[in-house]
Amino acid sequence: MESNQGLQTKGSSTLAVDQRTEKRLQIAVPVKVFPDIKSTEAQTCCTYEISPFGARLAAMPGLRQVGQVIYLQRQNRRAKYKIIWIGQPGTSQEAQVGVELMEPGNVIWDNEIRTVILRSR
Repeated sequence: MESNQGLQTKGSSTLAVDQRTEKRLQIAVPVKVFPDIKSTEAQTCCTYEISPFGARLAAMPGLRQVGQVIYLQRQNRRAKYKIIWIGQPGTSQEAQVGVELMEPGNVIWDNEIRTVILRSR
């Protein structure tokens, strides 16, 4: 794992160009974080941004390494995510974690995304 601009990531030491095509919404959404699918014990945290493909979360104990698989739950919907970066201390991303959806089509914040899109019309 290498560090780029305060992000702990897997991969090359060169900063990749952000190739996202989806719109990321800056919205705080409370979610429950589970360490595995069978777990009944969860911690609660909040998002900074959401998209149909991932999110930026407030870091919390238990989110320790890039590549770690976790489950996020919003209301009654739960989906599998992978940690893709962890903000390093002393950077603007400190205490933040980036996660990527591993189950395409299982978007746990569909309602929030639709609401924002409808309001913007």
